[in-house]
Amino acid sequence: MNIAFRLRNKLTQWIFLKKTKESKNIMKITSTNSLVGAFVEDVDLSCPIGSDQTDELLSAWHKWGVLFFRNQNLNDEQQVAAASIFGDPVPYDFAPTTEGSHIVHKIDNEDGKPKGGSSNWHTDATWLKEPPRGSILQAIKLPRSGGDTLFASMSAAFDLLSPATQNFVDGLTALHHGGSKLNAANRIAKKIPEDAVSHPVVRIHPVTGKKCIFVNRLFTQAINELNAQENEALLPMLCDLSLKPEIQFRFQWEEGDIAVWDNRSVQHYAPADYSEARVMHRVVLAGDPVE
Repeated sequence: MNIAFRLRNKLTQWIFLKKTKESKNIMKITSTNSLVGAFVEDVDLSCPIGSDQTDELLSAWHKWGVLFFRNQNLNDEQQVAAASIFGDPVPYDFAPTTEGSHIVHKIDNEDGKPKGGSSNWHTDATWLKEPPRGSILQAIKLPRSGGDTLFASMSAAFDLLSPATQNFVDGLTALHHGGSKLNAANRIAKKIPEDAVSHPVVRIHPVTGKKCIFVNRLFTQAINELNAQENEALLPMLCDLSLKPEIQFRFQWEEGDIAVWDNRSVQHYAPADYSEARVMHRVVLAGDPVE
């Protein structure tokens, strides 16, 4: 009986441990309670994940535009692997890379002074013919205060417009250029193409089918079909839709955190509100045709 009891006890322990292990693998996705963003819990991006979890993450990413993962602390190889859940990681020739990777690039200000073009609402690299599908950003070193990143849903921005304005802007195109509005200190712009590119003012998301505003203050120069006076009236109004608090979420970073945003439907902005070092590692995803 003693042997039988021990066997039953071992079996009970095995079943409990198995259930406990499985429960830890049940991913939890929770909305930020705004129109953009969701937190993902109980997933370790340093390890491979199953196809079911991949499908769930992609579905949530398309729905919420940006996903936040706390306390991941990925090395370069792991960050590239995590990025591949959402698309094809590709080199980004317009920023310096980390020592260990030609795909992970480093965004830093070791002198404590904010730099870069992120201190304005924007979609990444819209001056490319096919802007990145998205980015996966990890906090490596943070200032003691400040250094947050804000995100805005550009499908929600389109929904803010009246039906008449929606009909008017849908079908217009705008000119984008990478070097024209970047300050001299930020010009890795030497590698940025000299020619501007045109994209629709309203982009249709290739997965959700939602219409998204696709102009921004950092890279958009003008709406092609309008004259100068009309541009002065309309373009700033469209760009300023991202300023609406009701379509925003402000993410307060902790070191090791990951944010993955959909560049097709979300704009972001990093306020220059800190005076200490802020080091981030980013991987960009190959782009899609803009339609």
